[in-house]
Amino acid sequence: MTLPLPLIPAVPLFAAMGALSTVLVNRNVSVFHDGLRPIMPSLRSGEMTRKQVSKVSFSLALAFIWAFGLPYSLGFVIPLVYLVYIATDWIGVSLPADLGRRWWQGRTNLAGVGGSVALGAAWGAGLALVLHYVAVGMDNLPVPLAEGTSLFTQPVVQAFFLFPVLTVAYHYGMRAGFWAFGLSTLAWFGSSGAGLELPSMWAFGAGLLVMLVLLVRESRTAGAGAAQVPTSWMEDDRSDAASPSWAVEEEDDEDTVFRENVRRIKGNLPLIVVLAALNGAAYNWGFLAMDPYSAHLYAIGLAVPAAAVMLMWAFAFIPMKFTTAVVTGTMATGTFLEPVVALLLPSPWTAAIGVGVLRVVEVFALLAVIGWIERWPSIREVADVMRTAIFQTMEIGFLVGGALAAAAWAGEWGVAAVVAAWFLNIRAKSPVMPMSLGAIAALGVGVVVNVMALVGLTL
Repeated sequence: MTLPLPLIPAVPLFAAMGALSTVLVNRNVSVFHDGLRPIMPSLRSGEMTRKQVSKVSFSLALAFIWAFGLPYSLGFVIPLVYLVYIATDWIGVSLPADLGRRWWQGRTNLAGVGGSVALGAAWGAGLALVLHYVAVGMDNLPVPLAEGTSLFTQPVVQAFFLFPVLTVAYHYGMRAGFWAFGLSTLAWFGSSGAGLELPSMWAFGAGLLVMLVLLVRESRTAGAGAAQVPTSWMEDDRSDAASPSWAVEEEDDEDTVFRENVRRIKGNLPLIVVLAALNGAAYNWGFLAMDPYSAHLYAIGLAVPAAAVMLMWAFAFIPMKFTTAVVTGTMATGTFLEPVVALLLPSPWTAAIGVGVLRVVEVFALLAVIGWIERWPSIREVADVMRTAIFQTMEIGFLVGGALAAAAWAGEWGVAAVVAAWFLNIRAKSPVMPMSLGAIAALGVGVVVNVMALVGLTL
C-alpha cells in the first residue's frame, strides 16, 4: 500500500463515504458513535430537538477527533475511521429533516438530504486532502516527523495477545490470568523456537483458547443452574398457570417495538449495504482502519494479525452495537466485523462485495443474536471486560510508543517530555484521553524540536 494516502482514489472514495454516511445519519438510519445512537429515538419522536442532539454530537465529535482520531492518523500511517464518521454524525443530526415523510417529500427533507450530500462529501474529500498534504509537510520539516508516527503503535503491535489474557485475569481472577499468560508465553517461545512465523499469533491463540474454555464452562454452569433450580414456585402445580396479564403485555410490547425497529432498519438496507461496501474497499486498500493496532499491523503487511485484533474488537463491541440497533431502530455504521472480512480478501472489489454481504447477514441476524446473548449473559459480561482490557493495553502501550517517537526526534529530552506530560495530565483539570496522551505529547515534542531547529538550536 501507499502512504501517505494517494489522492486518487482516496479523495473520491472518502467523498462518497462522507456523503452517504451523512445522509443516513440525517434520516436516522445509521449512526457511528455508540454514545449518540441511544438518543436517536428521542430525536425521532420529538422529545429532543435537533439543536440539542447536535450539541451532544459535537461534544462527542470534538473529543474523539482531536484526542484520538487525529493523533493516530497523521504522518505515514493508516488514518482512523473516527475522523470520517464522528464528524458526519454531527453534520447529519445538525441538518433539518422531517422524519415523518419520505426524504424527497417537502423542502425540509430536500434541504437536509442535499446539505448532507454536499457537506458530507466536502468533509470526506477535504479530510483525504488534508491528511495527504500534512503527511508530506511533516516529512519535509527540518526534523522529519512523518515516518516516526508509526512508532506510536510499535510497542503494542505484538501485544494484542494480552486482550484475551487480561480479560481472563479481570473476569476470572488472577490465578486464571496467570495460567493464560503462562500458556501464551509458552506458545510464544515454543513457536519461535520451532521457527514458526508470527509467534505473537500463537500466543494470542493460546490466550484466546483459555478464555473460550472458561467462557464455555461458565455459560454451561449458568445454564445448568437455571435448569436445575427446582424452587417451590417452579414445582408448584400453579407453575403452568398463565403469567399475570401485565407481565405478558409488557413483554409483548417490548418484543413488538424491537421487531418494528429491525423492520425499520431492513427498510433502509440498500443504502446501508452500499456504505458497508465502501468501507470494505477502504479497509482493504489501507485507506482507513478501525483502531491504531490493526492499522500498524496491516501497514507492515501483517493482514492476519490485523484481522485477529479486529476480531477481538468485534467480540468486545458486537453485543453493545447489536443491542443499541435493536433498541433504537438505528443501525451501527460499523460493527468491527467488517475489517476482519475486508483485510483477508484479495482486492478492494472483493472486499466491497464481501463486506456488503456481511452487512446483510448482520441486519437479518440482529434479533437472533440479541436472543442468543440474552440466553447466555456471560458473553455480554466477558465482552464488557474485554473492552476494558483493550483500552488499558492501549493506554500503556501508546504511552511507551509516544516516548519512542519523541526519543527518535529529540533524544533523551523527548522521553523526559513525554513522561512529564503524563504526570501533568494526571493533575490537569481537563485531562487528555489517556490512550492519546503519548501520541499528543510526542507530536508536541516534534513541534518544539522543529521550532528550535529553525532558530539554529539542535539537540
